[in-house]
Amino acid sequence: MSEDGSRDSRSVDSQHADNTEGCEEHGITLGVPYTDNGISASRFSTKSRDDFVRLVADLENDMFGAEVLVLWENSRGSRKVSEWALLIELLEAKGVRVFVTCDNRLYDPAVPADRKILQSAAIDSEQESYKTSMRNRRTAKREAQKGRPYGRAPQGYMPVYDPQTGDLVNWVENPDESHVPKQLFTRLRKGHSLRSIAKDFEKRGYRTRTGKPFSEQHLRDMALRPTYGGYRGHSPKSRGNSFKAKHQQVELAKATWDGLVDEETFWAVRRMLLAPERRTTRTGRAKYELTGTITCGVCSGKTTIKTKGYQCDEKGCVHLSKAKVDEYLIGTADEPGLILAYLSSDQVYQDFAASPQDEGRVTQIRADLARLRAEKAETEGAEPETLAEARMFARTVANLEKKITKLEAEERALTMPSVLSDLIQPGADVAARWAQAPVSARRQVARLLLCPEVLGEVVIIPGRNLSVAERLQRRRSQPDMTQAA
Repeated sequence: MSEDGSRDSRSVDSQHADNTEGCEEHGITLGVPYTDNGISASRFSTKSRDDFVRLVADLENDMFGAEVLVLWENSRGSRKVSEWALLIELLEAKGVRVFVTCDNRLYDPAVPADRKILQSAAIDSEQESYKTSMRNRRTAKREAQKGRPYGRAPQGYMPVYDPQTGDLVNWVENPDESHVPKQLFTRLRKGHSLRSIAKDFEKRGYRTRTGKPFSEQHLRDMALRPTYGGYRGHSPKSRGNSFKAKHQQVELAKATWDGLVDEETFWAVRRMLLAPERRTTRTGRAKYELTGTITCGVCSGKTTIKTKGYQCDEKGCVHLSKAKVDEYLIGTADEPGLILAYLSSDQVYQDFAASPQDEGRVTQIRADLARLRAEKAETEGAEPETLAEARMFARTVANLEKKITKLEAEERALTMPSVLSDLIQPGADVAARWAQAPVSARRQVARLLLCPEVLGEVVIIPGRNLSVAERLQRRRSQPDMTQAA
């Protein structure tokens, strides 16, 4: 027995009552039921049907212990043809018949006519399940495009219901909880790491609704949730919970509720967390600004701190004093190095100033991205009638993906200035702001500046008799950007 989306949990009891009545008429004695209460038998369900798995295992291991399997209706076996086929074969092999209460009939899988009925019912059930899923997905997409709330209100919000119908109307700020997401966004924009925020929240006694401390992953998911920026998210092509499905393939629509943070902060934090360079695994806490940014000039591997110096982490090809490297690349207020000299110069404003045309272009890019993503989703969801049409759809999707990738890269390039100013404001006294900023923010600034397009990618080359400046080579694609540095 199981529950489908059109009935509440009490329907399972009703099914059991119907089964009992039908079995009494046919002289069948019911045993202990296999129950998947609250779990759909649909091919689109993501939940595991543990009792169905147990039923199959019992049949395979001769532990079923009965001559008849009782189902309320055919679809309660499964709405997946593959599962039904396996079950029918097992039932035939073990000599077990099937009583379907809604049909008021006993089927024998060993009889060709009965077997055909059971197989046809499986195909019909799967098709109906598919149609239901498509209807639900279309409805979900329409509701998402309207920006309407769905499900449980996330932390920081509370639901508002229609007093007459009891229907969910909207979400509004919950003052008892909203300080958590607000502080999270503010601190992330300043460059604080998720690890440091999680530790601080735990010290402050902030807890999730289940009473647990906030983990880094929990905070990351919260910061990437469109809700807090006043957006309704929808992933039309995915039923999974992967990072890509939840955050990179999501389509955003303006929501009916107000965001807890301003749009500028929302987008700045989202850009930071979705930046490709952040999608890497790194163990431990960040302690130094330049590790991971400076690379080995021999094998191109990353560097780490060993014996008070930057050393190739791959093969140990090079080693250079940390103090000398930091002095040359970072420096102090009195003797600024490459980074601080650049941040305190007028050149940084020329290189990173976002013009009004850029702002307009960013707005246009985001609109184009929304349109292209919608076209891609619609094309992927279309059902081709011929092989030629299927190939045409595939080419269309591939072309759309190329356009989307190109626009995403342009958006990152145009919005990079705001990311820099969010972390550490350039200009006079930048050395003091650098010293006060968390290591995570300084690391992000170093990553932004020590790249081929700005100050150059820094690599350490071998050479005991060479100076620090000679051993720290900068590989640049646009040398003119660093003239003032």
